[in-house]
Amino acid sequence: MDFLKVLFDKLLSVFPCIFILTPYEAGIRVTFGTRVRAKGAGWYLIWPLIQRLVWTEVNSQIIDLRNQSIRTKDNRDIIVSGAVQYCIKDIEKAICNIQNVDTAIITLSLGIILEFISLHDLSECSNKEELKKEILRGLREASTGWGIKVERVYITDLGITRNIRLLGNTANVGE
Repeated sequence: MDFLKVLFDKLLSVFPCIFILTPYEAGIRVTFGTRVRAKGAGWYLIWPLIQRLVWTEVNSQIIDLRNQSIRTKDNRDIIVSGAVQYCIKDIEKAICNIQNVDTAIITLSLGIILEFISLHDLSECSNKEELKKEILRGLREASTGWGIKVERVYITDLGITRNIRLLGNTANVGE
């Protein structure tokens, strides 16, 4: 039975298929694996044997940054979480130049937050506006060539916490 399904699928791959991209989607049509053409909203005829359509949503999207426990320059533990709002401006770059936009933004944001907090004292870290500006600047700089626009950064939680770190510097355990 699987043989018939595979045979039927192969036969259908010779005939063109219609793909519809909605107003909030965009994509690229790849022909012969090398020729790439950006496509906006509309109806497209795709020949499955030689073409492929890859698409994604291009409207504003907000991704959540998980809680991150960080030690400040003056050895105080704080927790930070946030969100990043972005949209796709160049679909070809967003699909071809970066593997996963959401994962890349999350990873970069957490790294920028860690770097900022670890280089500043607790009093300097409590300035949410400065932290947001630093994350936004770093993300915009790092995402050049990805075809996205980082619109806003939000800090959803910023507070002092008490952590027990079992690995690394344990000098402050039990304080």
